[in-house]
Amino acid sequence: MLRFERRRDRDRSCMIGTTLWYGHKPFGERIEKLLGIGFDYFEIALDFPFPDDNEELKRVIREYELKTAFHAPLDILLASPREEIFGASLKVFEKCLKFAANFETLYFNFHVFHFTPTFLFPEIREKGVKKLGKAIELAAKLSNEFGFEICIENDTFFVEDFIIGDVKLTLDIGHFAIEAKRWGRDYKVDLQEFCRNHRSRVLVAHVHDVSFSKMCDHLPLGKGELDLRIIKHALDEIKPRFSLLEVFWKSAQFGDFATLVELEESLKILTAWL
Repeated sequence: MLRFERRRDRDRSCMIGTTLWYGHKPFGERIEKLLGIGFDYFEIALDFPFPDDNEELKRVIREYELKTAFHAPLDILLASPREEIFGASLKVFEKCLKFAANFETLYFNFHVFHFTPTFLFPEIREKGVKKLGKAIELAAKLSNEFGFEICIENDTFFVEDFIIGDVKLTLDIGHFAIEAKRWGRDYKVDLQEFCRNHRSRVLVAHVHDVSFSKMCDHLPLGKGELDLRIIKHALDEIKPRFSLLEVFWKSAQFGDFATLVELEESLKILTAWL
């Protein structure tokens, strides 16, 4: 294990994490800075070339004794009703789950995509949900064997039909607000209802600000248009075991990645709520 100063000034039941992905290579310096700021764990994105090109990733997890969760790659379609696409996606999904089993994984997060225009028809949706059921069955078997939870994250494709089997939920509050606005709904009312209905299933919260005018999410807290009181209320309602500060962008202009300064400022806000 590498020796450096980790910040240990909080005592709470909810762990606060941040993201790690291929674009953060080489990982060592960034990991040290993020641990120094005070993050408890990392949710690692397994987008290509991960998990196949994994030597550096495995090395830093072990050298820094990281507490880790994993995010499935975004190019798998686990609700595709087309067998060829679903079958290929399931193979990648299984590979990623087995990679996560090499570590003391906290949870494994995934999206349920399909890109199927006919999904709006009940008979097509039923086929897609059945495919997803097979994926969840496989994931539950592996996660039970290896000792971590599996979580579906809400997004533009998400429907409550996807909440089946032994799956937990990752509530991405920014995604939820953006989707509600997109459909002309009151995100505050809808979010409160969702939290009441599913709080027993929500294991993880993804936290970030959003710009409704630009329909842009993953902004630093306080840099968008989200009513931050609603985030705090949602966290109080669901009491997640894990809260991930999922901040990617410096502003709604895109192109400029958030710096460690923005991450630390957002962490201070989130920490005060938990």
